[in-house]
Amino acid sequence: PQRIGRLRLRFKPPKPRPEQVYFIGATNVPLEALDPALIRPGCMGRHIWFRTPTKDDRADIFDLYLDRVDHDEDLDHPERRDELARMTNGYSPAMIEQVCSMALTYAHSDGRAEFDRKDIVEAMTTIESGTAVGVNYIEEETRAVAIHEAGPAVAAHVYMKDVLSTRLSIRMRGGSLGHHQAIEKEERFSSWRHEFVGRLVWTLGAMAAEHVFYGENGNGVGGDIQSATWNAAMMVGASGMGPEPLDLRGRVPKERLQDVEQELMERFERIGLQIMNRASGGSAMDSNPVRAVLSDPAKRKAAAQILGQAYLTAVCCVRANREAVARVADALVARKELYGDEVVELLEAAGPLPPTIDILDEEIWPKV
Repeated sequence: PQRIGRLRLRFKPPKPRPEQVYFIGATNVPLEALDPALIRPGCMGRHIWFRTPTKDDRADIFDLYLDRVDHDEDLDHPERRDELARMTNGYSPAMIEQVCSMALTYAHSDGRAEFDRKDIVEAMTTIESGTAVGVNYIEEETRAVAIHEAGPAVAAHVYMKDVLSTRLSIRMRGGSLGHHQAIEKEERFSSWRHEFVGRLVWTLGAMAAEHVFYGENGNGVGGDIQSATWNAAMMVGASGMGPEPLDLRGRVPKERLQDVEQELMERFERIGLQIMNRASGGSAMDSNPVRAVLSDPAKRKAAAQILGQAYLTAVCCVRANREAVARVADALVARKELYGDEVVELLEAAGPLPPTIDILDEEIWPKV
């Protein structure tokens, strides 16, 4: 008991000490990677997540840092500030400051007191993709790299309506012969299945373009295949997404409908398995979800069918828009790198359109 009658049996609680002591920690690794004893209630039990700036935030940060350095007046136009904010998706404030500082360094090294748009996009590209390597491709390779990059650019323009192309390059950076970059028009935190499929078509667009223009693919598609395999495996293993169901009712005799659908899905699977990066194995209990999916026969089959469907779409897109792909490649050969609104204007002028795909037409099936 705390009291007996009016007699208090407990000491009064001590008054709070005047010192305010807080233990604060910061990390850029996932919280689940830390020791649970460190982040449990009673220790560091309150967790605050700091996101990277949104598009509007980035526009404000550019206003802050551009006012501190000498720059061309063109960068003060609202449409130019909006373009810079779009092109720096995922940037932290420190990265934006570094971009502005690096752009001014480029201008000074060239004997200019102010930096312009060319300097700032070169700074962005260097931070993201590495310093440009001063090599010149032979003529045939230049054209091949341009076709390789024009394929996904056109596929993204056709199948990724909520995405905007921001960079298209055939300059060697960071070991890559070229790259195409695209960002979402509006920052979102979830995606629908058709958006995942659109990204797969985009990823496989380079391989599709090489097959359409050259009849075979080169070794530059290795990273694309790895990325496509990962995305297809995550669709199946983490999001419950399977291949697109076939609807051939009214086009195939009823008694043959099931057999034809099964045959077509097996063709999709064969194409997907040819594309799939199968370098890693693992068990269903593996902590790596991609390895777990690829080691499960049923899940691997579904992922391969998704890849096969996406690749067929990419090939049909490039075939139907062959002239648009060639036009984009010509511009790349001439310019080497295009940024922001330049890429969007080029793709809109080329005018690629979604193809009509009839999977019962034997002529459309690619050979891989």
